[in-house]
Amino acid sequence: MTPAASAPLDMRGTPQARGRAQAALCPDSAAAMRAQLTARLDGARDLLARPRVAKFLDAQWAFANRYDAEGIAEMAGVAEGYGVDPRALFAFLHAGQLGGLPVDGCSAWAYVDPAQGAVLVKNRDLRGPALPLQRVFRHTDPAWGGRSVLCVGSLGAPGAYSSGINSDGFALVDTQVVTTDQGVGLLRYFMMTRLLAHCASVEAAIDELRGMPQAGGGTLVLADATGAIAAVEIGHSAVAVARPATRWVARTNHFLSPELIGRLAAHPGDPGIDDSQARLATLSSWLGARQACPSLDAAAAVMASHDTPDGAGLCRHGGQAGSTTISCSIFACTAQTLHFATGNPCEGAWSRYDLARDAGVRDGVRNESGR
Repeated sequence: MTPAASAPLDMRGTPQARGRAQAALCPDSAAAMRAQLTARLDGARDLLARPRVAKFLDAQWAFANRYDAEGIAEMAGVAEGYGVDPRALFAFLHAGQLGGLPVDGCSAWAYVDPAQGAVLVKNRDLRGPALPLQRVFRHTDPAWGGRSVLCVGSLGAPGAYSSGINSDGFALVDTQVVTTDQGVGLLRYFMMTRLLAHCASVEAAIDELRGMPQAGGGTLVLADATGAIAAVEIGHSAVAVARPATRWVARTNHFLSPELIGRLAAHPGDPGIDDSQARLATLSSWLGARQACPSLDAAAAVMASHDTPDGAGLCRHGGQAGSTTISCSIFACTAQTLHFATGNPCEGAWSRYDLARDAGVRDGVRNESGR
């Protein structure tokens, strides 16, 4: 029997208050959060000491303080709660993008469903001991005019550090792409929370992305309750939007758009790119064969798949120093629900979160192997 999910962490109030609430609500997380911060900064010490990188981070800090006061205030609250330097936390959030291509990474897709508006799915794949800090959060802020946000993230990071949905039924997920097309602009991790807090639709989010200079790196897959879906590839020089002619769209960890495909930090033959392309091929073949939106069970099954001689699986277990899938999220936009697996989705431990009800309940989702 799948255990009931705990209620999401309830983050209420101003951005700084919501940031401070992480440590207040999870006091036992402080040591793990500080250890992860220290480990990443130690690992990136030589990179961060380079004059060009230090100058870039100074410019990023000034930009974010000027154009994203909400995001900086939330991060400052996180730093205050955990007793860490906000500039160190800011560098931590940038280090992964500046430091090079991951061995492998997240897989994401959206499918239009007339009954559910759209379904949006992501396997969250990370290296290192990230699972203990992963949480589901519910954010509300008086400045949002009644809007609330349910998101998957990590203690020590901004709210929507991985994915989320708001009470308008607009949802987003991200994937990491390390690119040479980087510059001063808003980091994706701040942008995601900003979009969920202020946008009701895919089109509004695209306008917001195009209206703000981006730091570059990563993709967003967007979906909303009207059935609109899109994939957005984020560079500093371009924000490339793909509105699919089919009923689905998918992204892994490389660019596809003409504007950005030549700006990858690695090229075919690199293990990370080859793995990303193989996972995208698996998703494209599976989604292209569907006659209708996949059921929750079917979606769970493909995200729980493993490598076979015929193709790449999507559930990663850290082999050869690669990343591990620490969760799977399935968002139903009209229902404003999150079907969520903590840890590898192949373990079959699924729960449902309802944005309107705040509570986690047992869910009947299983993969097609019956697990």
